[in-house]
Amino acid sequence: MVIYNLLCKQEHQFEGWFPSAEGFEEQLRREQVSCPVCSSTAVQKLPHACAVHTKKEEAPHRREQVRPRSPAEAKELLLRLQHYVRENFEDVGPSFADEARKMFKGEAESKPIYGTTEPAEKEDLDAEGVPYITLPKPELDS
Repeated sequence: MVIYNLLCKQEHQFEGWFPSAEGFEEQLRREQVSCPVCSSTAVQKLPHACAVHTKKEEAPHRREQVRPRSPAEAKELLLRLQHYVRENFEDVGPSFADEARKMFKGEAESKPIYGTTEPAEKEDLDAEGVPYITLPKPELDS
């Protein structure tokens, strides 16, 4: 599993998780990597801090401060993320843990999925090293 910091042509920064560096390159080539904010597929990797070498005398480069998001902005981002997942991932429902495990072991084709799982199943996935992420669901106004 590799995690890259990515940048789209609209200069939105986001993080991407991929099975390998080759997997990232393949998804990028197929235009399967897109910005969660604007859906742009014109995406590039940002340099990793571990790949930057500096002399001891040099002061470290300060990263620009990210402005805190208001609760409304955070909610909007979560809603966009939920929409992106619904539009671009396959819903496997309560069989999420089984499907994720099969893909991890190479028993099924790797594809973007989402679904539900019980806490005990999440613990099993963690113990087996199966990568997944739990997304928060924003509360919707009535």
